[in-house]
Amino acid sequence: MLVHLLLITGARRGEVLGLKWDKVDFEGNRIYICNSVLYSPDIGIYESTPKTERSRRYITLPAETMQLLRRYRAWQAEERMRLGEYHQNQDFVFSQDNGKPMHPDSVTDYLKKFSKRHGLPHINAHAFRHTMASMLYFNGVDSVSISKRLGHAQVSTTANIYAHVMEEADQRNADILSDIFLKKA
Repeated sequence: MLVHLLLITGARRGEVLGLKWDKVDFEGNRIYICNSVLYSPDIGIYESTPKTERSRRYITLPAETMQLLRRYRAWQAEERMRLGEYHQNQDFVFSQDNGKPMHPDSVTDYLKKFSKRHGLPHINAHAFRHTMASMLYFNGVDSVSISKRLGHAQVSTTANIYAHVMEEADQRNADILSDIFLKKA
């Protein structure tokens, strides 16, 4: 579920780990990113606000993702019952067995082990963010919408990071225009 949300939302690793159930809007098919889980050697695992003010955002999710979240929440409730008093519920969508927030590196470690186990190249959590943005560009979504979904402070940040993707997408646009206007049916 966590990897699915990384890909579908384009959210940062800490933002997904900071998501709490009260910020999942099942009626509106969206989540509200307003919390982040971070790690610092001198502090440990802690909660903070997202990277920038514009990083506080609603992200609309597909119906399929909302259904997966419902099933995941039901499974999580069963796990809490099984664990009893050991689990101190802090309302995190993703938590340690005891209910406390997950260490951000646990996501990185999981992806590293998954990649190795399946003979895949190294996968990092941030790659899902780039994949989501690239897929949106290749399907004609504008920079403003993508920037908003990513929570970038400025659209120029998104445009600078994804300039090469935008160029490739524009070549695809030229091919589409050629098919429409210049090639005989």
